[in-house]
Amino acid sequence: MVRTQPWQRATERVDCRETVQVVQRTAGNLYYPVVHSALDIPEAEGSPAWEGEAAERVRASTLWLALCSAPDGPNAPALRQMIKQETQADDALIGTLLAEEAGTPVTTATALDKPVYPDLSSEEWAALTAPASEATRDFVVRHTDLGLSRENQALWATLRERIGNVVLVDRLREVRALQGFTRVAPDATFVPADTSRRLRWLPAVEVYGEGVFLTLDAGRLADWERCGAVRNRVLGIRADLDRSFQKDRLEAHTGTVMAPRFVLLHTLAHLLIRQLSFESGYTTASLRERVYARADRDQAGLLVYTAAGDAAGTLGGLVQQGEPPHLAEILLRMIEAAAWCSADPLCAEHSGQGFGNLNRGACHACALLPETSCEMGNTLLDRVLVVGGGGVPASSRT
Repeated sequence: MVRTQPWQRATERVDCRETVQVVQRTAGNLYYPVVHSALDIPEAEGSPAWEGEAAERVRASTLWLALCSAPDGPNAPALRQMIKQETQADDALIGTLLAEEAGTPVTTATALDKPVYPDLSSEEWAALTAPASEATRDFVVRHTDLGLSRENQALWATLRERIGNVVLVDRLREVRALQGFTRVAPDATFVPADTSRRLRWLPAVEVYGEGVFLTLDAGRLADWERCGAVRNRVLGIRADLDRSFQKDRLEAHTGTVMAPRFVLLHTLAHLLIRQLSFESGYTTASLRERVYARADRDQAGLLVYTAAGDAAGTLGGLVQQGEPPHLAEILLRMIEAAAWCSADPLCAEHSGQGFGNLNRGACHACALLPETSCEMGNTLLDRVLVVGGGGVPASSRT
């Protein structure tokens, strides 16, 4: 049997020796795409700030010299793991620094027979948090705030202290590329988009939209993350992730060390999308998220945006909701709505629900979104980290 993809010529067909399996045409396991998404941002000059700070932490480690002296020795894996835990650096950075020490070029494995999950968040984070970003045709941002500088009531003051930066993205361009897919099961044999393995391009689509980007206060977030109850709750999610076949794909977003801030910010993004769907007029399916929560790169923010090829792309309603004082009011209503789920107390007290037990307090009644809106496939969510409960302090009360 020969096979080809819709975007390939008839002459590019290749032989297929796999066993044919009968699947219903509308079945959910017919097609598991591996799609990568990236924002079109201005090219940055120099290395990102996080890379220099993280690299210094690695070089200052007492174990670094031992690893450099024997990077391929029997103790190297253990040394790398201890350095990762001590400095919160990832494998890519440690590998780059080792290559620099040895004077060898850095190479990246790009096997064609398995999915590749690159991390594209660093440059996007740098562009969104830069004090003055250069406006381009496809990337226009402006910094603002919650408009609460003159509010003295405890409610508004508490909110103001916990939100860092607010950035309105008046225009953005997103590119989504298909690397390949699997069938029957997500961890089945990976089929690359180019079955002939001769092309140097991937089928992709570009869409335009707008968004709202916000960060959390770094100091208060760090204090909350040090709480033992918070860390223990996230460790349970981490243990379920280690047993999941989605580990490689999800670690591309969380990093090798999943910090509590990731689950918190991911849940906040879902809650904010659900609230914005009422406020802005966009449907939840037309809103998307990007979570920036790599602790090893000092990230603590989220982007809610819309990007579509039709009239729902850039109507301006989403950016308008980010203007002061609308965003502050939306955030308060979001927290109020998240405090109670129609499935409580079962939802909030659940020890593992969702696909692969990768969620805690999150269900269709309170936090889940359409699959197209979520980077992580509606996993790694916990509403309790936002509103508190069961001995876990709420992030809004630290």
